[in-house]
Amino acid sequence: MAQTNWKNPQPPVKNIYLTGFMCAGKTLSGRALARALRLPFRDSDLLLDKKTGAAPAALIKKKGLGAFRRLEAALVKELAARSGQVIALGGGVYPSRRWASLLKRTGVTVFLYCPWPELEGRLEAARTPRPLLAGPWEKAAPRAKKLYAARLKFYRRADIMVNTAGLTPVQAAAKTKKALYKISEFTAEAQRERR
Repeated sequence: MAQTNWKNPQPPVKNIYLTGFMCAGKTLSGRALARALRLPFRDSDLLLDKKTGAAPAALIKKKGLGAFRRLEAALVKELAARSGQVIALGGGVYPSRRWASLLKRTGVTVFLYCPWPELEGRLEAARTPRPLLAGPWEKAAPRAKKLYAARLKFYRRADIMVNTAGLTPVQAAAKTKKALYKISEFTAEAQRERR
């Protein structure tokens, strides 16, 4: 049985799934969280890029959004088959009816929430490689806001919601780590490991 250091306890072996809209901070906060928890970090978009040789934007442009989503789904299922990882999910993977059962069974979901005004600024600064934000910002911003609003109700179904407004990735990771230790299923499994 695994030893637990109660001065710096480790979470149980379930996956930690970071969800949220584009530019919410899933990759940078995820890396920081994984370091803090001493767990491996996986980013579904980066792994898809490595696996296919094309970034999500290039895949969408070349094969279409439907084909991209099918490749993404296969990868997420592959990641969920393992445990003990911090996984940054692409913005299109969230606790919807399609994903809720798998994500719940294999881990805990954390919604990295960034309020629209701050998120809009992040999106505008990072829009070059994102096909959903293509074109003049005056046209891309309303499309992004509409998509954000449509996904928000699903993101909010996550087990934990962490408001990342005004936080650095390290601060967001610390806030997420603290929230993880308040979840009863984590606490119960950690106590079982302690015996």
